[in-house]
Amino acid sequence: MTDDHIEALLATDAAEVETRWQHLDAWMQRRFGRPATIEAVLFLIGIQAHGSGYQPDLDRDRKQSLIMEGTYCVFETLGLYERVGMNDDGFWIWERTRPLPDLDVETQEKLLRLAILRYFDEFLDEAGVGHGT
Repeated sequence: MTDDHIEALLATDAAEVETRWQHLDAWMQRRFGRPATIEAVLFLIGIQAHGSGYQPDLDRDRKQSLIMEGTYCVFETLGLYERVGMNDDGFWIWERTRPLPDLDVETQEKLLRLAILRYFDEFLDEAGVGHGT
């Protein structure tokens, strides 16, 4: 995905993003009984990518590592990162494929939401979460 594609993605109407996010939130509520906050969704994606399943009583550093793993996974759908190997702790090693755009906080959140929605388009469309981007 080129920088032009990122700009076009960020031009997605806020109402469309919100509608799609509400669909994801409804699915999360049904599946996990929790709202779809960005952090919660990235954590779950990180758990899935790590392949170890949910483990109760994780320490703060481990939770943060899983959230970052989820962040890389969703940014991979935008072509911003790619997996290049795995470390000894079982976490993917990620390489940035292009620079991240310089964005304000609100736009960063929108990009994360769009990347999460794109991730779910690819993996959970049959569950009624995704709508194609």
